[in-house]
Amino acid sequence: MENLEKKIIKLLPKDKKNLARWIALKKLDGNKNILENIEKNFKIKLNTNELENKIIEERLNDENIKREEIKDKMISSIIFMCENVAKDVITYNKKEYNSKERKIDKILTSKTFGIPIMILFLGVIFWITIVGANYPSEWLSQLFYYIQEKIVYVFEIFSVPKWLNGVLIDGIYKTLTWIIAVMLPPMAIFFPLFTLLEDIGILPRIAFNLDKYFRKAGSSRKTSTYNVYGIWV
Repeated sequence: MENLEKKIIKLLPKDKKNLARWIALKKLDGNKNILENIEKNFKIKLNTNELENKIIEERLNDENIKREEIKDKMISSIIFMCENVAKDVITYNKKEYNSKERKIDKILTSKTFGIPIMILFLGVIFWITIVGANYPSEWLSQLFYYIQEKIVYVFEIFSVPKWLNGVLIDGIYKTLTWIIAVMLPPMAIFFPLFTLLEDIGILPRIAFNLDKYFRKAGSSRKTSTYNVYGIWV
C-alpha cells in the first residue's frame, strides 16, 4: 500500500498529492469507472505493469484478503475509524444508551434466528396484505359496477353506438377499474407496512442478513445495509 501510494504521489500535481492514499485504495479496489474518471480529471495514467499487479496480489494473499473482500474491508475500516473519532469527541450521560438496540441486533441478525424471523415478518406482511386486500377490492368492484350501470343507462338515453359503448365501457372503463380494484388495496396495505418495518429498524437488519446472498448472486449490493456495532449506513 505504501509503495503504491508513493508512486501515485509522483504522478499527482502538487495541490492533489493529499489524495494519493485515496487513489491507492481505489486502485486496490479495482473499480474501473472510478479509476478512469481519476485518470481523466487528473490527466494521469494509473496503469500498472504485470509485475506490480502480481506484487499486489501476493501482498493481498499474505494478508489473507481476497479481491472481492477489499471493498468490505475498506468500509469496515472507515466505520471503525468514525466510531473511534466519535468516542473521542462525544460523551454520553448513559454509556449503555443503545444496549437495547445491541440486544435486538444480536437476535435479529444472528445466524440462528435472523433468517427465520425475517421469513416470519415477511410472511405476516404478505398474509395481511393478501387477506386484508380482499375486502376493499370487493367494495371497489361493487362501486365500479354500480357506476358502470349508471354510465350504460346514460349511453342508452343518448343512443350511443354499440361499438363506442364497447370501446368505452368494455374496453377502457372495465380495464381501468379492474386494475384499480385489484392492485390499489394490496399496494395501500403493503407499502405502509413495509415502511413501518423500515422505520422500526427491521428492514435494515433484513438487508444485512441477505447481504451475503446478494454477494453470491453477483448483485451490486448497493441497496444492502451494513451494520457495524450498531451503525447503519
